[in-house]
Amino acid sequence: MLRSHVLSLLAAAALLACNGNTPQSVSGEDGGTPVAKIGDETITQAELDAWIKDELWRSQTDDGNAAKVFSLRQRGLSRMIDQRLIDAEAERRDLDPDALLDQEAAKRVAVTDEEVKAFYQQHAAEWGERKLETEAAGIRDYLARTKGTEAAQAFVAELRAAARVETLLEQPRVAIAGSGHAKGPANAAVTVIEFSDYECPFCRRAEPVVEQILREYAGRVRFEYRHFPLESIHPKARGAAEAAVCADEQGRFWEYHAQLFGDGKGLAQKELVAHATNAGLDVAAFQACVADGRARARVDADVAAGQAAGVTGTPAFFVNGVPYSGAIPIDEFRRALDAELAAKQPS
Repeated sequence: MLRSHVLSLLAAAALLACNGNTPQSVSGEDGGTPVAKIGDETITQAELDAWIKDELWRSQTDDGNAAKVFSLRQRGLSRMIDQRLIDAEAERRDLDPDALLDQEAAKRVAVTDEEVKAFYQQHAAEWGERKLETEAAGIRDYLARTKGTEAAQAFVAELRAAARVETLLEQPRVAIAGSGHAKGPANAAVTVIEFSDYECPFCRRAEPVVEQILREYAGRVRFEYRHFPLESIHPKARGAAEAAVCADEQGRFWEYHAQLFGDGKGLAQKELVAHATNAGLDVAAFQACVADGRARARVDADVAAGQAAGVTGTPAFFVNGVPYSGAIPIDEFRRALDAELAAKQPS
């Protein structure tokens, strides 16, 4: 039925926005359903769910990671608000909530004959001898279902706007020890800290976004790069990080940093030396630094600071202490920075 499809899409739309899934009961399941027997004793699904609840919470939040806890609560709160708005509107119209969604879907998920014909023609090679007349109903149903996500989101957005929903759940802010290789004024309104790994493809993907942000927000944002080599999966990342620290000793960290990310390959020892030449370093001094291991303590300190802040993967960003995981799209980065800058403005 279209109603059940819209309901599932409404839940799926929230999950697609974030990583991970929130533990929850499955709609329509009976908590008293037996799942095991020990002699004459029965274990019910409700008892099992209660037994594993704490374990599920730990697994979903990396044992209480502040950013993961917030993400879990944020998704849960969004679905809770949506469900309460739907229930309230259904009661106002004297309808069952499912009937309300059926009604709204019927209004919003209209498929025209022209759309059915266009879809048939677009996939003409797949139909063989089958005619439009025999396939039209199936095509119409498929197109209606593909429009379901937008329909459900539009309906709930209208309910939210009418109800003037205000979310009070506060994003956690994490204090991060130490300091990193920095660009931008020390007194900038916003500090962005990135924990990164030179062998990580997602970190490489994030680099142009960071550079664009620094250009667009010049003078208003300070950026700190921190080392977080994932040695278990990136065997060359630690060496590259320590080499970058040695480049910093000669005041040419950013030049060397650009070589490591700009090359796209080549983090073996001889290639790290070649990068040093390209970055204009005193190669003998650079090699001496790398050889005696004195850069290791700096990298270790960054890793410890990242772990204390809840970092488990790279890239990991903190915007004035607010954590963001992964390669942040430019628009999301702008929203985060604009919100922080607006909060710093005098009221």
